[in-house]
Amino acid sequence: MDFPQFFTYIAAIIAPLLLSQNGTFDFNSLKDSCTSIRPDNSSKLFIEVLYKINSSKEALNIKEEKLGGILWIYNKWNALENVPLDVFVPNNQINNYFKKDQIGVFLLSIAINDKMRFIDNKLLYDILQSWICANINAEIIKTTLFVQALTIAIFIVCLKLNHSYEDFFESIHLKLLTCYIQFESLPEYEIKEREVKCMSGIQIMAATLKHPGGMVIKLFNKLYEHRVIRKESFELFIKEYEKIADK
Repeated sequence: MDFPQFFTYIAAIIAPLLLSQNGTFDFNSLKDSCTSIRPDNSSKLFIEVLYKINSSKEALNIKEEKLGGILWIYNKWNALENVPLDVFVPNNQINNYFKKDQIGVFLLSIAINDKMRFIDNKLLYDILQSWICANINAEIIKTTLFVQALTIAIFIVCLKLNHSYEDFFESIHLKLLTCYIQFESLPEYEIKEREVKCMSGIQIMAATLKHPGGMVIKLFNKLYEHRVIRKESFELFIKEYEKIADK
């Protein structure tokens, strides 16, 4: 017999274990729990746990409260070694679990990052595009959140390579961002919205690092100099950020 709220109940037990500062339960433990409790539906349990963490008051005990627990999730995930997302959510299931929220962005960004980190930069543009085309629905690619996810994926690649943030976003990364920001000759207002989400991705990742001095503005300036974003989009980003901050 299957209980409709089974995953919700189990996630409500597991999430506090992950959030406990004194506990030893981590994402590696979660992997074992997901596969042992419901091996046929481990993805559902994993995603329920992410949503519980994202809405948890314990995870909100951070400087950027309005970003919820997503900063906690990224920080813990980035600390992992050699644990790909597909042990929780197979690549061919990403579309099924994607929602237009920050957990959806997390799933996309980590799936893209997992693919990127094993590809030589000389081959990255063509191989990653082929992988995206094969694994991600066109309707998801058209969303602005896809650009945010791609930006975060690239940021994590640079972070894992221990780049100085002045060296983040190599030419191939800028080419990829430009490609998906200007995806299929979108109208001007949609391109601006995609540029804004690109900047939002940087802002989220900078927040996970507790805002190293000057990082955000230097990365924005780099994107501007390489014509990935425009002044008008930066101004729109500032307006939207101020609205969120005032709530």
